[in-house]
Amino acid sequence: MHFSYYRRPLFLLLLAYSAGIFAFRDRLLRPPAELPFALPRAGVLVEGRVTEYPVAVPGGLRFALETDTVYGRPLETGLMVYARGEAGGASYGDTVSLLADLESPPGASAPGSLDWRDYLARRGIAAQARAADLEVTKPAGPLLLLARRFRSSALASFRAGLEPGAAAVFGGVVLGEKKSVPPELKTAFQDSGAMHLLVASGSNVGFVVAVVYFLASRLGLRRRYAGLAALGLAGFYVLAAGLDAPLVRAYLMFAAGLTAWLLRRESGAFHALTAAALLILLPAPRYLFDAGFQMSFLAAYGLTVGLALWGRRLPAGLPGRALGLLLVSFFAQLCLYPLLAVYFHKISLVSLLSNMVLVPASGLAMALGFLLALTGGPLFGALAWAAGLFMRFFIGAVKFFAGLPFAAVSVPEPSPVLVAGFFMLALALLHAPLLGANRKLYVPALLGLALMAAGLSAGPVGARTAGYRVALFGDSNTSSALVYGPDGLYLVNPGVNPRALTDAVLAQGTRNLRGVLLTSLEEKNYSGLAGLGATVGVEKVFLPPGPLPQALAAALPAGAERVALWPGETAAGVKAAWGGAPGYTGRGDKVNWEIGAVRIGREGALAERACGPYASAAADAKKTAVLEFDLPDGGCAQ
Repeated sequence: MHFSYYRRPLFLLLLAYSAGIFAFRDRLLRPPAELPFALPRAGVLVEGRVTEYPVAVPGGLRFALETDTVYGRPLETGLMVYARGEAGGASYGDTVSLLADLESPPGASAPGSLDWRDYLARRGIAAQARAADLEVTKPAGPLLLLARRFRSSALASFRAGLEPGAAAVFGGVVLGEKKSVPPELKTAFQDSGAMHLLVASGSNVGFVVAVVYFLASRLGLRRRYAGLAALGLAGFYVLAAGLDAPLVRAYLMFAAGLTAWLLRRESGAFHALTAAALLILLPAPRYLFDAGFQMSFLAAYGLTVGLALWGRRLPAGLPGRALGLLLVSFFAQLCLYPLLAVYFHKISLVSLLSNMVLVPASGLAMALGFLLALTGGPLFGALAWAAGLFMRFFIGAVKFFAGLPFAAVSVPEPSPVLVAGFFMLALALLHAPLLGANRKLYVPALLGLALMAAGLSAGPVGARTAGYRVALFGDSNTSSALVYGPDGLYLVNPGVNPRALTDAVLAQGTRNLRGVLLTSLEEKNYSGLAGLGATVGVEKVFLPPGPLPQALAAALPAGAERVALWPGETAAGVKAAWGGAPGYTGRGDKVNWEIGAVRIGREGALAERACGPYASAAADAKKTAVLEFDLPDGGCAQ
């Protein structure tokens, strides 16, 4: 491919359309229609269509619903339905009627954690529905019913012939159904850089197309009919796997390429990728902001451009094949590193090597999975034994790579400037063969490096503001807070889930805390400190007066300075004040902490200063409250 591909009308149209989506994102990301009443509301009669395969949750099933009517009146919006038991047998494509209690979805439980409300809004879902009574009023069409039957039969075959962990991995590799994969195994896939293998995508569609075309041609079908059979069965597979963005992208690309080949016309993977993106975004522009869509297309773009330009330079023989596997792994992940940092705050350092082993192995896993799904009788037992043996090797390899020293590292969320610089550097690397020794190559590469350096030097959120920002969060018994100020980031009461605390810090673009402050020496206020300190650097731990509990002494991060302050004392810009009745009693005394212009009280709320109230808000376990103060360090509102 050449630079002229970027000047062709289809690609320019994609750029212009994407820019328009981004410019009007506030309108496009709203739910299709707001509900005509306030939430929560009990006993709402709803009718609509199930738009995804149900997912098992404690006590029942969860699925997205596109409404047709609410209280019998036409209204098109989205609901996330939680149904009891088997949900009346409802599944993808069915039209259902239900009586439900509607509520607003919860927001982020801590800064940097999943904002469920925002995630659903990006999918056009306005509320959650707890269904007390659900009935299928119109079943799905025959083709979708057949696809559903194949899906459920395949998953049942995996469960019947394999132990639960192996069955869950087969479900992910073959059908993209990874919800039942145990959390510790998901972490191993993520740390080894192989999480994409649990998502049905281009390799799955390509496998189906190749196998069906090969079998059809061996049966004597002519080229055109074999190609149509491959496209038809691949489309059926995409329907059975759930029509996710990576699958639809891959199917559209294969359909465009195979159609061009059948018509004996030149097919271009880059054009097919561009057309697939447009065909997905035209009816559903929200997908532009979906992580799955972004990662799928960026991985496909890296492979398309990288292999087209670098593949022809590979040496012949076995060294060329080995280097080719390495290039496939590298180009598939090159453009994903910034997104992994943004969405997951973690990057695998062994992914290039692990994917050279695991990606080919996943092809064999896919073949075994399809055979298990389509085989019965005595042969099923033999296949199940072989599949179980292979899956022990496969999962063992995943855990081996995940267990290597520094296999994965937690990283702070990059700034937009750093991300822009990285992509510019990646573009220069991908297109280097077009320029050779031409000095023009150095311009985008150096500019990308300069932007990355600027993004790194910008520092965390707190260093980029003259005032103060406070995020209040917590769980059932702990009130926590993040305080962003001109001199750094502070965390009050690290007593919630350590992973949530770590993500809260990394989401601010830093791996370091200026200080951790405890409003009391109760264990509920520091239970997550040890886990936090394993990933995040802590300069100082500010402690209230009293004997240091042994558990707290063991949880203090290595290298952190202990600063015990009596109320009224000040150190490193932090001042202590009594949180309850003044005076030390030795029985769970509490303090308030003043950080510049902000005082954090014992309930996680903002207290008053002598010069007047700033604000007051209680921490909420279901959402994060962010309060902003445009105040100079130590200043007062007048």
